[in-house]
Amino acid sequence: MKMLITLGILLVSISLEAQLLRPSTFSLEAADTVYSGLIGSSISDLAGHGDTLWLGSGHGLSASYDNGASFVGFSQRFSNLGQGGVSALEVRGDTIWVATGFDTTTGFGDLKAGGGISRSFDAGASWTHFEQPMDTLKMTVVNGDTSYEKYSVMNVWGVPLLSVDVVTPIQNITYDLAFDGTRLWATSFGGGLRVSFDLGETWERVLLPWDEFDRLDSTTIQNLGSEIDDNPTYYALDPLQHFNHIAFAVKAWNDTVWVGTSGGVNHSTDGGSTWDHYTFQNSNISGNWVIALNRQKQDDGSESVWASTITTGVGDVTGLSFFDLETGYWRAPFLGYRIWNIASDAHSIYAATDFGLWKSKDALHFKPLPNYHNADYSEAIYSDAVYSVLVNEDGAIWVGTGDGLAISNDEGLSWNIHKARSSDSGEFYAYPNPFTPKYDKVLKGQGNLIIRFKANAGEDVSISIFDFSMHTVKALVEKVNTPYSGSQERTWNGRNDGGYLVSNGTYFIRIEVESELHWTKVMVIN
Repeated sequence: MKMLITLGILLVSISLEAQLLRPSTFSLEAADTVYSGLIGSSISDLAGHGDTLWLGSGHGLSASYDNGASFVGFSQRFSNLGQGGVSALEVRGDTIWVATGFDTTTGFGDLKAGGGISRSFDAGASWTHFEQPMDTLKMTVVNGDTSYEKYSVMNVWGVPLLSVDVVTPIQNITYDLAFDGTRLWATSFGGGLRVSFDLGETWERVLLPWDEFDRLDSTTIQNLGSEIDDNPTYYALDPLQHFNHIAFAVKAWNDTVWVGTSGGVNHSTDGGSTWDHYTFQNSNISGNWVIALNRQKQDDGSESVWASTITTGVGDVTGLSFFDLETGYWRAPFLGYRIWNIASDAHSIYAATDFGLWKSKDALHFKPLPNYHNADYSEAIYSDAVYSVLVNEDGAIWVGTGDGLAISNDEGLSWNIHKARSSDSGEFYAYPNPFTPKYDKVLKGQGNLIIRFKANAGEDVSISIFDFSMHTVKALVEKVNTPYSGSQERTWNGRNDGGYLVSNGTYFIRIEVESELHWTKVMVIN
């Protein structure tokens, strides 16, 4: 009974934590048009290379065809994408696969659901959408009574094994995609690991080792013999029984496949037929719940596979580990940080964490990169958390945060900032609106309302915050001389002149540039 209770607690914990594996809330619907600019400033996915880069956010998909000089956004209505925001992204040349997810209300509360997978063969000019990978609901009628079958039968090394049918997109969101040149791999919370041999049109279930097994191959199946017949439901492909069947991350090339689950990381060198299963109990990997993977190729031809882990509360830890393919050994050099995403080139490894972007040149010692802002400080990133990172083939570092995109061409010494803009924002406005100081645009532990305005060099700027009764709440800027011309910004932390958080309500912002007055307003919700 104690084991069952512990299993239940872990499953609930993983289910709740899995809701947070994509940092932003998914929109129920994407924008209505394809338009110029980023869709969403909370960027959770980056993919591509050369001049064409793709960006996923909780509001949809964006692309740059000119290495970051400009961006275009894709919508559900005109681009045939799935409902909601981007949950996974894979790019191979002009072929792009994008999985989406959305929030849905159920009898068990708000849960995430898979919005399916869309594919483009022409760099986004046209799209084909496929429903969320699921199994067929099988109905049986006996003497007028209707029932639904729980299992299908799959053949593994000539032995029939049960597989739990996943027949709903709810709790079945796709978290990662990988193309190995022949097969497309997908990892989903409820749906587990699946593989497609026709570029995403149809899918097959893939069995990973059961939790206590270090390897799965024909010998494993043969040695079990009658045990499978005696206990067929235990040896089923079943995410409710085996944490290693709940899949989150995948990397694949040629016949090599790595899969991260809530029960460890799995490695195949024959296209997914046989698997080695690594856990913190049988190796030196930092934790059992693996949410991100990266393949690093060094100049000398050697390779390492990096894995981001989250503790499951059974002795493992949150952090970053790597597997040396030459030695076959795991090392865990960076612990204590939740790592959303990993990127690398031949010389460095980058870890996107809740506390910024960290970099290592020796795979052992990590240092944080400084804050991100334009050279003239006209625009900055207000987000402690970094959710995605990509190193382009030209050496440029692309960093996705909760407040936009930062691009550096000099290893982080300087940055160009890009953010989503509303078409009706104008030149004087404030965001996010409504503003929750505890959660919005948090930098160094403090929330920020970003006030955008336009001024010329040498002009004096004053900014004040007023409550609904037009009493001054905060004199933010008093006749500060502007050193440069163009759009720029100041921030407000939601506190009054006494240092206290203001109450819920509507607040008015007066922006005075020389003698010209501009007003905007914001709703504060604590």
